[in-house]
Amino acid sequence: MNQSFSKILIIRFSSLGDIVLTTPVFREVKRIYPHSHITLLTSTDFSNVIMNNPYIDAVIEHPRRESWQELHQLTRYLKKKSFDLIYDIHCSLRSRFIRWQLQNFFSKKNQQIWKINKQEFKKILLIRRGINLLKGGISQRGMFLSPLQQQTPIALNLTTELFPSAEDKEKIEMLLQTLNLPTKHFICIGPSASFHGKCWPIEFYQNLIELLLNQNWPIVLVGSKSEVEPVQLKNYFGDKVHNLAGKLNPLESATLLHHAFLAVCNDTSIGHLAEAMGTPVITIFGPTVREFGYAPFLKQSILVENDLSCRPCTRNGKGECKINQKRLCLTSISPQMVYDHILQVAEKA
Repeated sequence: MNQSFSKILIIRFSSLGDIVLTTPVFREVKRIYPHSHITLLTSTDFSNVIMNNPYIDAVIEHPRRESWQELHQLTRYLKKKSFDLIYDIHCSLRSRFIRWQLQNFFSKKNQQIWKINKQEFKKILLIRRGINLLKGGISQRGMFLSPLQQQTPIALNLTTELFPSAEDKEKIEMLLQTLNLPTKHFICIGPSASFHGKCWPIEFYQNLIELLLNQNWPIVLVGSKSEVEPVQLKNYFGDKVHNLAGKLNPLESATLLHHAFLAVCNDTSIGHLAEAMGTPVITIFGPTVREFGYAPFLKQSILVENDLSCRPCTRNGKGECKINQKRLCLTSISPQMVYDHILQVAEKA
């Protein structure tokens, strides 16, 4: 480690789950460069999940759908900041343009640019040809930290973390009292995903919840305001379940998940929020695979998947199923299978 940095710009715009997975970067950069001033450039839509993070000194928010004028205004503003390290953990077209702008107009000779390797070609090869060059690969959080790890012999900590405020904690504690939900004695269900192709069938969630209700487990539905699956489940079960989807901000949701015994969800941000708060998850993977780097991290967590030759068929749940038995990767995972995994976690608790 030959150089220290006084002003560091870290770039990651989206999405919610990925922002959660970047949290080790802020902590570890500050640990390796304790006197640095860290600025995060992120999307306005997701900035609230990293509020109160003690390792971030400043946050610059930027709209996800900006005009060219807004983008140029941003780069002009960033040039004035004179960052001596630009750490790009997104590597999107936008972040590459920003890097290029700052490199071309930056005068300090000791400026460095770090960027992640997203291994896009290997992912495409796995999806389109079934050739797996990602076996034994690193997780997303490991990928985000890789540029820093190359600079230091110190082993970096991959643990994610979030920092709800005192107000967030008080709100959730009062909510739990109102709903009569004892800490660590209820299960959160996140039945939605950013793209429907990753969603375990709604009727399977119904069957799973029925199994859990029969064992007197209180159920809390979580997710965002725009998701339809929690509403469908609430309509089906009525007062037997609690629906808090869309009623909490990300840090409030994280606080709720901290109090839960377990979370069950698709390959989506709910699992990352839960694990960042120390709560194990059972994550159901269908068209996506662990090689993409989003598998659960905690020892108590479980990834549920079936090894089918057609997997993976997508990186994010977009697109149509490519076999006649639509989404066999998801429908072949029965509610009983997931329930048995819940019992397994409960036995070890």
